Amino acid sequence: MSSTHDIQAHGTHTQDRFQWRDTGLGFSPVTIALHWIVAALVLAIIGIEIALVASPNVELAKVLNLLGTILFPISAYRFWARVTSWHPLPLGTPNPVEVIVSRSVATALALAMVLLPVAAWLAKSAAGQLVEVPGGWIIPSPMHPNAQAAQVFDVLFKIGATPFVLGLALHIFGACKNHFVLKNDALKRMLGKRVEL
Repeated sequence: MSSTHDIQAHGTHTQDRFQWRDTGLGFSPVTIALHWIVAALVLAIIGIEIALVASPNVELAKVLNLLGTILFPISAYRFWARVTSWHPLPLGTPNPVEVIVSRSVATALALAMVLLPVAAWLAKSAAGQLVEVPGGWIIPSPMHPNAQAAQVFDVLFKIGATPFVLGLALHIFGACKNHFVLKNDALKRMLGKRVEL
């Protein structure tokens, strides 16, 4: 009996230790780490975009390009992981409509963070702008300059960016509601804490 219990405990410990994908019981360490990396990247990108509108700066624009370049592959992996893994069960007994809305928003945000950097890259390339990053590196352009295509990609970027910012605000609102109003451990779970469902 004791040995069986030890084996089960060891198996659970091993499973927890090497949990690289999300399960119905919790987020993987990879998901948690990438969530906060992406959050930092997105907030930095939004901050730089605002700064560039106020005062154009070539070097700051290069940093923006670099952050977008880093964001794309991370977001592509996160979206793939999101749609191919079990999403952890919600804490407590939440309203089913809220669960559907929050998961839909989170999935849409994950997809937007894949598509928006691509749209920005295509818009700049079609406009004939060099996509430079710090260090003198230039990201290759996938197309020749085309004013009509540049206008289309720019419109697509703006169409996607507006609901993205609104969705991001809703996501942050939901996190704050869980933490300050409902007082559950949803935010703590995204900080790596093991919580009871």
